[in-house]
Amino acid sequence: MTGDAPQISVTEAKEILEATRLGQRTLLDVRQDFEYAEGHLPGATHIPLPELSERVGELDPALPTVVYCRSGMRSLAAANLLHGLGYRDVASMRGGIMAWEGAQAQGPFDLGLAKLLAPKNAQELLERAWAMELALGEFYATLAGKSVDADVSALFGRLAGFEEKHRRTLTEIWKRLGGNDSSGFESRAKAFASADSLEGGIGPSDYLGMIGDPVSVPEALELAMAVEAQAMDLYLRRAKTETDADLRRTLVLLAEEEKAHLKVLGTFVDGRNRF
Repeated sequence: MTGDAPQISVTEAKEILEATRLGQRTLLDVRQDFEYAEGHLPGATHIPLPELSERVGELDPALPTVVYCRSGMRSLAAANLLHGLGYRDVASMRGGIMAWEGAQAQGPFDLGLAKLLAPKNAQELLERAWAMELALGEFYATLAGKSVDADVSALFGRLAGFEEKHRRTLTEIWKRLGGNDSSGFESRAKAFASADSLEGGIGPSDYLGMIGDPVSVPEALELAMAVEAQAMDLYLRRAKTETDADLRRTLVLLAEEEKAHLKVLGTFVDGRNRF
């Protein structure tokens, strides 16, 4: 999703696992508890994606790490999160356990959010973060409107509301840092979000990648978990390099809230005992 961690095929993953013994590498399953209980790959370490940032200390960053999930979306978010935390030999297994069991793996995923938080000054950073939250909110609102499952629709509507709250937070931070024209700030952010071509060649249609609309409830929920994990990762990465203390605290706060949203998704899926 950010392009940091590579995606490898099932064949490549099997070659890595066959070439190294247990204790010399990590096979990480980031699915939910009920998924793991239903069946998992031999020797897998299990940490659900919503818990990964808090339990990363259970892993050894010095070992080669292969991450897998159901379809490859959550595992790529997890692999990129680990890469951002200093893991250098980490890869996501494309297609997940479904591909391992013989299903055709989909192409590489890319949520297209990485360059949204790349600007060098506080003004551009806040504007781009606001634009990202707008894109995420619209994404969730779209999923809420398309879902025929009332509970899933309500969940996505709730997540859309979270992103609206984040935009208000970013506007307040803009004011706190000396901005006196909040309407102008939001107008510039909206213009950035609707531009024909963003810096680095990313267009607005690429905010959430090239994978198209989710075709099923499981795919939509998995994608939402991957989106939240990447948003958290991006805010944390930017916070590490931000010199403005107030802005750094804001980025950490936003990251913590994205982590909370990820847990909301995990709790919802666990409550259903299915995707």
